[in-house]
Amino acid sequence: MLAFKAARMLGLVLIAFFWTSILLAQESAPTPEKALERLKEGNARFVADKPTAKEVGEQRRKELAKGQRPFAVILTCSDSRLAPEHIFDQGLGDIFVIRVAGNVTDPAIIGSIEYAVTELKSPLVVVLGHEECGAIKAALSGKKLPGDLGELIKLVDVGKDLPKDKNEALISATKANIQHSATVLATKSAILKDFVASKRITIVTGIYSLESGKVTWLHSNDKDKEE
Repeated sequence: MLAFKAARMLGLVLIAFFWTSILLAQESAPTPEKALERLKEGNARFVADKPTAKEVGEQRRKELAKGQRPFAVILTCSDSRLAPEHIFDQGLGDIFVIRVAGNVTDPAIIGSIEYAVTELKSPLVVVLGHEECGAIKAALSGKKLPGDLGELIKLVDVGKDLPKDKNEALISATKANIQHSATVLATKSAILKDFVASKRITIVTGIYSLESGKVTWLHSNDKDKEE
């Protein structure tokens, strides 16, 4: 009788552990839509100057030392005025950030995103540009720059048929470059292309306002449609 009760108790413990594991997995792997909503809510708090308190102490560090499960990948510019953890009001271990001037793409960057998607199970990839981007301005100037900086600027795509007005041209070029990077990710990487096709990830684009702190989300299929 005692053996039966012990076996039953063990069975209940295993079942509880099983369902707890499933629930934790579901919590750590939100849908792309839920992940995007989480970023939007965080940005709204940032704009309103109402950030939430983030746990960055010893306990959180110990948890993250065991592994990470960021819910979004952010490819953005190296500009010092952009800090995705602040912009989206997120904490340690929440987002996988890749920063490079002009938020351009190359094999190292694409490989980093492939890692986040395949190994860390991040369901959302964001290409985030910003106003007054120096890399975009450099590309628009047409000046030949020395060293590897010149090679980097060659990766910037400002689009075609730009407006004659200087400010409007900068805005148009910034959007074009963001969309170009997103297109490269979705088409040049066989891994990311497959993940997008199977709806395991979503790639979205946005542009950050330096003054307001607001991220305006762009739509890949319609460059003029924003939210």
